[in-house]
Amino acid sequence: MREEVLERLLADFLVLVPLINKKVLRENDLYKLDDLYPSHVQILLLLAKNKQLTMSEISKEIHVINSNLTPLVDKLIKLGYLKRQPSKKDRRVVHISLTASGKKQVEKHRLYAIEYLKMQFESIEDEQLNELEAHLVGINTILNGFL
Repeated sequence: MREEVLERLLADFLVLVPLINKKVLRENDLYKLDDLYPSHVQILLLLAKNKQLTMSEISKEIHVINSNLTPLVDKLIKLGYLKRQPSKKDRRVVHISLTASGKKQVEKHRLYAIEYLKMQFESIEDEQLNELEAHLVGINTILNGFL
C-alpha cells in the first residue's frame, strides 16, 4: 500500500515541477530583469540568504560546476553586485558576498517577482487561492521536516 502511494506521489511530483516552471514561474519572464540569466539571479538570492559563501559552496547549492560558475560570478562582480574576499584563515579560499549594489538588485528582483507572480495569480478565484496557500504551507511543512 505505502509503495503504491509513494509511486503515485513521485509521478505527481514529476508532473508538478515542470508545470509550476511552465505555468507559474516562467523563468525567462521571471528572471529577465536587467539582462541577468536565471543562474545570476540564483547566485544573488543565495548570497542574500547567506552572508558569504565560497565558490564551491555556491556551486553545490545551485548545481553548477565551478568552471561554469566562474564566468557567472565574474559578470556579477563586474556589474558591482558581488565582491571577492580572501579568507583570513586560508589564503587559498575566497569568499563571495553581496555588495550594497547587489543587495539593492536582490530587493529590486524581489519586488519585480512579487508583481510578476501577482499578475500570474490574478485570474484565480479567492477560494482557489486560499486552497493553494493551504496546500503550499502543508507541502513546505512536510518537506522542511524531512529534507
